[in-house]
Amino acid sequence: MSDAVIAADHSLVAALARGDAKMVASLLDDRFNWIDGSGRVMTKDQIGQMKPLLGDEKGLAPVVHRYGDVVTVVVEGDKKYLLRVWVKRAAGWRLLVYHEVSQDVPVFGRGPGKKEWDNPCFTLPYEPRNQDERDCLASWQALEIAVMRHLPDEWVKHVADEFSLYAATRQHSKAGRVAVIKEQQRSDANSAPSPLVWNEMIDFPNAIVMRCEHQPFHGKATRVSRVFTKRDGQWLMAVSFQTSRQDAPVKTI
Repeated sequence: MSDAVIAADHSLVAALARGDAKMVASLLDDRFNWIDGSGRVMTKDQIGQMKPLLGDEKGLAPVVHRYGDVVTVVVEGDKKYLLRVWVKRAAGWRLLVYHEVSQDVPVFGRGPGKKEWDNPCFTLPYEPRNQDERDCLASWQALEIAVMRHLPDEWVKHVADEFSLYAATRQHSKAGRVAVIKEQQRSDANSAPSPLVWNEMIDFPNAIVMRCEHQPFHGKATRVSRVFTKRDGQWLMAVSFQTSRQDAPVKTI
């Protein structure tokens, strides 16, 4: 792991803790966004409003993975989690994503799911810009079809071994997610994934950062940050952070 990106991460955490907006700004990418624990999105010009859910992170051990010019940092606290995504630019490492998940927020709109649904399994409100994006989205759609149809052996083909998922009501490793799919298979649960409302993809050699919003069949819209990595020609999901927008209306599809 590059000492430079670890140093940048440490500098960011320290600068946020002491309220050093100038230092924080120097470490942020031009396309940076911050998704807080209530699902609010902030950009680089809102530094003064950024209050880390995990404070100065003392006593916490980040889990770091590098995917070429993309590095993920995942930090776990007490029912609070965060993802930082660093990207390598000409000027050095810059923070692209700061995404928080809190399991202390209210959960709205519990209700029955759908057995089958086209979006995102078969249709997407996004036109890929290049072959890497087409291949990455095809792998992701195959993953979502495997979830919908309860196919754990197919699902594992599309995720990295270090895969992790964090949301307000769940937290999964690769093995944990497989166990859920197997249970859904036994119960024949309605498990169509939430429809995709919009997304953007930020491309790097052998890595893609995906930022998007889903609308669950019951409940509030969810903001999601994902990182995909390309290994041996196959695109794999490495991490997914999902935070409901507390300011969104409760909807039913």
